[in-house]
Amino acid sequence: MVNTIPPANQIPVSPSSAEVLARLFPTPAYPPSVLAPARLPNAGPEPTAALLKTLKDNHERSHVFFNHYSFHNHAAHHLLAIWALGASGPLITAAYEDTHLDHMRDAFQAPDRVVISDDNFHDYLGDENYYNAYLDYYHKVVLAPGATISSTLEKYIFSSEYNINDSLASGKQQPEMLNRFVEILIHPLIHTGYGAEFGLPGMLAEGLAQASVHPARATVLVSRLLFPGNPDSQYRPKSHVHAVSILSQMLVDSRFWTRILEKHEFEAMLVSHGELINSYAEMWTCEINSQEDFNRHLEELVWASTLMYGVGSWDGEDKEYRADFFTMHIVTSCLFLPSLCAHLSYRSQSLLLRAHFLAGITWWLVRGRPALPLRKFFAAPLAPLPSPAHFKYPTTFPGVLPQPAACTLLGGDSPHAVTPNVWYPLLQNTIVHPNEHLCKCQRALAHFAILYGHREAGFMSEALFSSPAISCPDTPLLPGGLELAEDERKALEAPEWEFLDGSIFLRVAWLTGAALGWVRDGEPNTGIWDYQEFERVALERDELEAKINA
Repeated sequence: MVNTIPPANQIPVSPSSAEVLARLFPTPAYPPSVLAPARLPNAGPEPTAALLKTLKDNHERSHVFFNHYSFHNHAAHHLLAIWALGASGPLITAAYEDTHLDHMRDAFQAPDRVVISDDNFHDYLGDENYYNAYLDYYHKVVLAPGATISSTLEKYIFSSEYNINDSLASGKQQPEMLNRFVEILIHPLIHTGYGAEFGLPGMLAEGLAQASVHPARATVLVSRLLFPGNPDSQYRPKSHVHAVSILSQMLVDSRFWTRILEKHEFEAMLVSHGELINSYAEMWTCEINSQEDFNRHLEELVWASTLMYGVGSWDGEDKEYRADFFTMHIVTSCLFLPSLCAHLSYRSQSLLLRAHFLAGITWWLVRGRPALPLRKFFAAPLAPLPSPAHFKYPTTFPGVLPQPAACTLLGGDSPHAVTPNVWYPLLQNTIVHPNEHLCKCQRALAHFAILYGHREAGFMSEALFSSPAISCPDTPLLPGGLELAEDERKALEAPEWEFLDGSIFLRVAWLTGAALGWVRDGEPNTGIWDYQEFERVALERDELEAKINA
């Protein structure tokens, strides 16, 4: 997180015309890819009208960060996710007015009323005080005659000119836009991904402006690995290595740690371990030259992401499910890769997926690279079958359950008659839950279940058997970085991949829903993903640092 100082005298932004807002936020388009999530039906035109009204208001009213710790404005994410899940108009309006407006920062003009142009584009990168100046710039880009999502993304995110530009004048900072695109929990990718999925130029402009004011902290990772790249690297195998195979190797590498890193340790980690992380990322031979290549690599990323968050958050059936907030974003960002890549060249698809994988394993390491105990994880009953009494989270919904008639298929007493499809009540709970991240997570997991839920136990073992054997790279750790005690470095056991199957998506969604609370069924919101908790921790860290430095 970056703690920035806002301008002393903030000047409100000038409102956009109704015509411009209508062009920025038209009726959502159909998904651009068959691999993008389908949408559930809404109740007539009212939900779409409520969606567009709230998206336009948020676009005009609020800054991209709602506090000075770079906490993101998630209003648009929330509204689009529940609209796609079939929410009614009143629910969409309530989601916006009751869970977002009370803590948003008002949008304001850039200091000295700076106007971003091609000439000064590089001068204010990474400074959130210039968000609305960049937003105005991207308004012109996305609304220009002939502009497309493809041309915009190819230029501003994937071109060498806007990443590592060898012809840049001396003293200018490198743009590193792909680096910024996956910074701070991959939020710019997510935000822009909504624009690509729903065909909304306004979301595209917001996402690119958001990327422009994000830092480029991981230069040692994304930019150095991908621009211009090193095709002769000794760590890039000639045959395709599966992404999950790389997770296995990272688990057994004793140079990594088993505790969650503190905020101040992130950049130190990049100094000491950045090249080692890059060596692992290079092993993933993501070279996309066809739709089939993309399909295969996307599936690998989905499995890796779901494992890092879903199984990595699990400590046993009788323990609290941690529902790790940080690795959860690896899952939710994966959802938008098909929609973004539908607009990209094969080269840019490869760059995007490799950047995502690199960001994902980096955050997994930051969160302590938890073990993946697959045998025990998959031994639990799968909802709606009831679980033993000692389970922390029962595998049946709380409250009064339906009582099917005796003539129901399987009979009225069968749990499969009481809950014929667990996803339906699970998603209904998601739509009305006040937390804006739950709907994004559950929507992603539900879609992945559609794509890959048919995979049977043993499929991953077969896939990894055909993947070349890899070993821990001998990349040395560099001095001056992360300092770890001897007992904090630990090699973990490689996962037992033969137990992994397609039920993982429902299992993880169930644990996530239970951990946040089945509010539709009478349980309270547990608050574990509420912004107030993260803000409290940030304030406490500030106070502690102030005392140390006093």
